[in-house]
Amino acid sequence: MQGSLKPNILVTNDDGTTSETMLSLARALSPLGNLYVVAPDSEQSGVSHAFSHRNGLVATPIFREPLFSFYSVSGTPADCVKFAISELHKTVPFDVVFSGVNIGENAGVSAIYSGTVAAAREAALWGLPSIAISLFDRDEYTLSLAIQWACDTVQSEVFRKMNARSFWNVNFPVVPQGKYQGIRVTPMNLSMFTDHYVLKAGKWFIEGEKEVHSMEPHSDDWTLLHGYASLTPMSLDQTAVEEIVNLQALKLPNFDQQG
Repeated sequence: MQGSLKPNILVTNDDGTTSETMLSLARALSPLGNLYVVAPDSEQSGVSHAFSHRNGLVATPIFREPLFSFYSVSGTPADCVKFAISELHKTVPFDVVFSGVNIGENAGVSAIYSGTVAAAREAALWGLPSIAISLFDRDEYTLSLAIQWACDTVQSEVFRKMNARSFWNVNFPVVPQGKYQGIRVTPMNLSMFTDHYVLKAGKWFIEGEKEVHSMEPHSDDWTLLHGYASLTPMSLDQTAVEEIVNLQALKLPNFDQQG
């Protein structure tokens, strides 16, 4: 560790407090820093960046983990991060936030829907280096790779090099032992799901998968299918900068031409 003091680390997820993959990450990170876990009290997969605006939150301490502070919160992943930073642990200057380890990839457009990724985005909104970590599927070998990568990231303090107003979305593939190719920095793939709905017992259930044939080569989704982990730096600023010039050239009603 480069600094003399251990970093303050916040861990959360979207699978809830009973997630063994999150707890495995927390236990591995606990010797490397001052660790705090604040997680939803129930599964919150696919809630994206929803937060509790009118419903109050209930925070409950959990005492089964002696190595770190552990709280359950009756809200979304974004709630957990927002509440941890601004109220529950407001005297703690967090150095880095990890969200995960999630079972199920959050690469490509999955990142838009993901509660795991939203938790990292929320931390970035507060100016904190943050990293979402997901696995393509449940697999002990790649879970160990993901946890080791997180530990290496903390020990090297490379998270301190993260640009302001950005965060990292990291995904690990499922590969046989010895076939892991390493980690690549990748752009986000925009291939959409083949979404459709199936009627079962009077209810409509969504089904679908990603369109593999339209994946951009060397994008995050493509990289996962070729044995690599992907690290996609994501920006808080969602402005389509290239469209600003196009819009300024249009004669829109009541449009104020700037510049």
